[in-house]
Amino acid sequence: MDRLWPDRRREETCEEMQARFVAETSAFITEALRHPELVVRIPMIPAGAGRFPPSLTRAFWEPILFD
Repeated sequence: MDRLWPDRRREETCEEMQARFVAETSAFITEALRHPELVVRIPMIPAGAGRFPPSLTRAFWEPILFD
């Protein structure tokens, strides 16, 4: 039993894990499409066109990681 998943009684098969991943991803995408205002927008710059300032790293990741 994995300590990160204490409620699991046995190991998942690869097929079960794949099905769970697909279901979780589907639920996430469905919720994001229902509520686009809640989706985290990832800032983008075309490759080679510039760089983000270091302060943007903190401004972007802090609300996501420490919310």
